[in-house]
Amino acid sequence: MSINIINQDFGEKFYKLLESTQSEINIISPFIGLKTAFSLNEWLEQNPNIKCNIITRFNREEFIRGASSIEGLEHLINAGANLYALQDLHTKLYIFDKNSVIMGSANFTFNGFYKNHEFGLYMENEPDFTRECQDYFDQIIFMITSDGDWKVTLERIIKERQLVNKNIKNRKGKKGLNEYNQAKWGAKIDQENQQEKTLKLREHDFLENAIKETVHSTISTGIWLKFEGTSENRISNNEVYLKRKRINNEYINRTFFPVRPTGIKKGDLLFLTVVSKDKDDNEVPIIVGYATTNGYNKDYKIDTQDPKYINWNNRFPYYVEFNNGRFLNDSIKHGISLIELYRELKHDVYPSTVNKPETKIESIKKRHYQKPHLQITEYAKDYLYSKLNSLFERYGYEDI
Repeated sequence: MSINIINQDFGEKFYKLLESTQSEINIISPFIGLKTAFSLNEWLEQNPNIKCNIITRFNREEFIRGASSIEGLEHLINAGANLYALQDLHTKLYIFDKNSVIMGSANFTFNGFYKNHEFGLYMENEPDFTRECQDYFDQIIFMITSDGDWKVTLERIIKERQLVNKNIKNRKGKKGLNEYNQAKWGAKIDQENQQEKTLKLREHDFLENAIKETVHSTISTGIWLKFEGTSENRISNNEVYLKRKRINNEYINRTFFPVRPTGIKKGDLLFLTVVSKDKDDNEVPIIVGYATTNGYNKDYKIDTQDPKYINWNNRFPYYVEFNNGRFLNDSIKHGISLIELYRELKHDVYPSTVNKPETKIESIKKRHYQKPHLQITEYAKDYLYSKLNSLFERYGYEDI
């Protein structure tokens, strides 16, 4: 991999890659400056076929003090850019055509690009590394959209500008210098609530996160909880897992993901976990069976013309296939709830907490929120095997 360190001329590098962009640019930056927004706006208007997605903060005080430009956001939206708001964002990342990357400390502002002392990495024509960065970007977008409707609209801009102007008008003298408006708008993603294979959204730079991710990736058990369904569209707990798939004309031996599940390898074990309700009507994922996966490869992406794809509302295009599976042949509610798993095993469920007995169950429970899959321990696997086999004897099972 060819990696170039840059500590100046971020703007020059950015616009060089921008001029060669053919299809898509994705940006993560807490602050959006007026001059840089105008420049990108002009370029997007000249290149209307280029898709632009931006993740940023939407904090009133930052608009008041000029750290980020509400006018700049408006111009970008008018140029066709998709803007998403995320609270407590610190990452700065620029992805061009899923082929080249700039990452480091520079915000998308004039000062960040040309005046401040910044540090970062510049990678041109590095598709493999860029793919990892794009997966990170896609995962954040998925978590933002799963959390609610946090896409920035012109209506939101107009309303916010009025409030910003009112706040500026009412600030007077030295007292105004010490005021701080706490109003924030955007998705709020729990920092503890991140998958072991996903870069975490913490209050430090993407570079440090990348190093941590390399360390975490070595802790691989090859055993996964694979979630199916969503919190806003829970699967009925009276359904039978495989029977439901057949009735809905779904792929019986596939399970789908919002982003590429590159961490899942051939021979890994999946415990299929349905987002549903337990016998007491508690909203909780239910484990209904297990299977061995063939792993993920780059060709495992569903044809967008496939009528079955519509069922996932364009949200889950990637998949892995599995075999040697055994599943409960009765209502989903008779499976194993995650509440039970956490109650019995506590910190021993996940590799990241297995050596942290002080971890509270409330924290452990949050780890599966908005996740397509999560790695678990050998200890958890043994517990689930034993419990499922007992349930299979009681309620029956079906093999595939």
